[in-house]
Amino acid sequence: MTTPPADGHALLAVLREPGSYAAWSVTGRDGLLRLARRHGLLGTLAERLVADGLWEALPRREREILTGSRRVAAENARLLTWEVGRIRRAFFGSGIPVTLLKGCAYHLAALPMARGRMAADVDILVDWEDLPLVEKLLGQHGWRHVKVDPYDQLYYRQWMHELPPMRHWERGREVDIHHTILPRTSRLKPKARDLLQASVAARPDDPGIRVLAPTDMLLHAMTHLFYDSDFEGQLRNLVDIDALLRHFASQPGFWEGLWSRAEGLDLALPCHYGLRYCARLMETPIPAYLLARSNRGAPPAPVAMVMDRLVPRGLVPAALGNPPALASRLAGWLLYVRSHWLRMPLGLLFGHLLRKSRKRIRGHVWDRRAV
Repeated sequence: MTTPPADGHALLAVLREPGSYAAWSVTGRDGLLRLARRHGLLGTLAERLVADGLWEALPRREREILTGSRRVAAENARLLTWEVGRIRRAFFGSGIPVTLLKGCAYHLAALPMARGRMAADVDILVDWEDLPLVEKLLGQHGWRHVKVDPYDQLYYRQWMHELPPMRHWERGREVDIHHTILPRTSRLKPKARDLLQASVAARPDDPGIRVLAPTDMLLHAMTHLFYDSDFEGQLRNLVDIDALLRHFASQPGFWEGLWSRAEGLDLALPCHYGLRYCARLMETPIPAYLLARSNRGAPPAPVAMVMDRLVPRGLVPAALGNPPALASRLAGWLLYVRSHWLRMPLGLLFGHLLRKSRKRIRGHVWDRRAV
């Protein structure tokens, strides 16, 4: 019998149950490894195979591939830690802590799911009133703005939830300075100050480096995926949410506090989506009462039906080498439109997309002339 190609659903199944990896043929495992690499999950897969005691049973070639991904991820974590130390040095004496977000926060807090995970940039959250000082301090220590186009500067500063990204002139590492977790034009309005006040030390012996509280860290991950993205290439973020839910589930009162915190931060809708699709796509063990309670944050029934069809098609990739089906391409386009519609009012969105389209067309014309 022919083995089906390894698609995103197969990869998620292996991440849930690493022991099932051995049941795949050599060709199937090759597909899984290539798909995992494409979606930033190769190091994660390697660490889960190690944790499950399956490492020694792997063929030598596969161990070499996975060993490379583990070493790259370990070096990435070392460089991230160094960069956070440089940011902390820049902030020295200002009274502003380094509050980390996303992958960098997972690494500095030494969460188990951070092993094998790559993070490209350092994301920090600061109070709105501290933005001018933070920008000045980073500029004095070698960080420069990446986007210098006047419109891009205006776009970030007037409408977005972060300043234009800054890159260190020598090390090349970027830092994204957030003052909240959703664009200022978004319909949802979580208060960044509430997140900052509830933040905790990344490590007990170092109060100057902080991360969001467990519920807030999870809600930010859910919001980033289900309210602030178009789902394309975002499979790793679903895996992150699943891992965070499983890790924090052992903390007393976590499940009870999650939904009340989501409502308090105006993040009930992304929390509903996060719980719903983790349960469906990752088989995350979520208490039934919480899933029922989260339905209070569900969209109207017609919207929910549409999302149930779009999200799996737009989020979970097809096997490499197989062109996406028409339904998947349509789902991806609709989710792309949704992501922009949620970020901006219609009039502002139309003008922004028109400007970016013109810029893309001009760039294409100049590329053709260069040839």
